[in-house]
Amino acid sequence: MDQRDPAFQGFGTTVTGKDGFYQFRTIRPVPYANRAPHIHFKVRGTAFEELTTQMYVAGEPRNEQDFVLNRITDPEERARLIVPLQLAPQHEPGALAGRFDLVLGY
Repeated sequence: MDQRDPAFQGFGTTVTGKDGFYQFRTIRPVPYANRAPHIHFKVRGTAFEELTTQMYVAGEPRNEQDFVLNRITDPEERARLIVPLQLAPQHEPGALAGRFDLVLGY
């Protein structure tokens, strides 16, 4: 049985507010092709170079085997990419939310 959401297009676009805050709604990431569940981010702006990164889910056992995540050997840098998901019933029953801060250097 195919469990893909026919309305999910696999990508989205959002714009930050003046304060830099952003939010979006998506599915909970799932593993694929020997990768841990993660969400890709590509950030574009006029005052900085394009940033491409990934957000991983805290507590996911596959994180320990993910070849991309394991290239990051500094524990603090690695921890910034791993986000705990918490229940967020204010959005909808069963919803999860996480906070992923993107820090851009100039």
